[in-house]
Amino acid sequence: MASPTAAAKMSSLAALRRQQLLAEFAGLKQACPHGVFVSLTPGDPSLWSGVIFVRKGPYATAVLRFQISFPDTFPSLPPLVTFSTDMFHPLITPLTTYMYTTDIQDGGTVSATDEERLPPGGFSLRHGFPDWFGRATRRNRQVSSQSTQTPLSTPPRPVVGSASAAGSTPGSVASSAASDALASHARRKDVSTFEVLRYIRSTFDDEDVLDSVPLEAAGNPGAWHAWKARQRQATSPGAGAGPGIGAGKALPPEPGAKGGGGGGGGGTARKPGEWNWEGVWEERVKRGIAASLSEGVLYGNAGAADEVINFLSMDEAEVDGAKKNLFRTLGTAA
Repeated sequence: MASPTAAAKMSSLAALRRQQLLAEFAGLKQACPHGVFVSLTPGDPSLWSGVIFVRKGPYATAVLRFQISFPDTFPSLPPLVTFSTDMFHPLITPLTTYMYTTDIQDGGTVSATDEERLPPGGFSLRHGFPDWFGRATRRNRQVSSQSTQTPLSTPPRPVVGSASAAGSTPGSVASSAASDALASHARRKDVSTFEVLRYIRSTFDDEDVLDSVPLEAAGNPGAWHAWKARQRQATSPGAGAGPGIGAGKALPPEPGAKGGGGGGGGGTARKPGEWNWEGVWEERVKRGIAASLSEGVLYGNAGAADEVINFLSMDEAEVDGAKKNLFRTLGTAA
């Protein structure tokens, strides 16, 4: 149990972090990534609501709602980004399925704790900010935290089979581990809310960013495979004319559909890579964009009754009037 002094220090640190978040939010009023709008949740500066207007790229014209929940330890630990807009995207976990792990080990082995899982609609930040994730990083973080309370003594046990374990002395291992932890902490410390928002937006309007996402960082492996199939078809237009990569494979089931056999035998669940994803990305993204622009979602708060950011349905005359009032308030000419 923490002592009263330790509890007071933790409370003061949490208050300081919240003040830093408020300062960063104030800065975003002057310089925010284009097309991104955020607002604070009343009474809770650690919970932000946002909207992204995608103006170019593979998800152009989509209007996406999301929330960002910042832990008291931000920027040492990552925020949790969740989208309430249902969108077929490699980094967004589906709203209709069980949570995916965010820590896939080499060889495909999955072993995740609750802190490593994303909720439905969760956005994976592993690709954009890898230093925030991984068990080695968390171990370094724990060692770094302990070192602030006790003097350095026995160096941490090196990872079996690693280069440092094979050819380093205990002293050099300790020095390397300490420097790695400090360097990793410094990298995380430099991450700002602006960078997080800019990265999130880039995953919707920049094909190069999506192309660089590895499977282990994906929140939706199915969408990842569908995107790769789309890119292969784009670079080889004639690939779909005859038997290709997806030949002989069944189409993936629709979101929320029961079962997953897709006509396969035995009722055994298929892995995402075992489906035929050709044409799937275009169809599902098209439907997702159309749904994000529907009146029920834009103006009726469909599926989210407590949205902080709301829209009004206005005709051209009303929009022109609002613009004039805005310019008048800002003291500039229309």
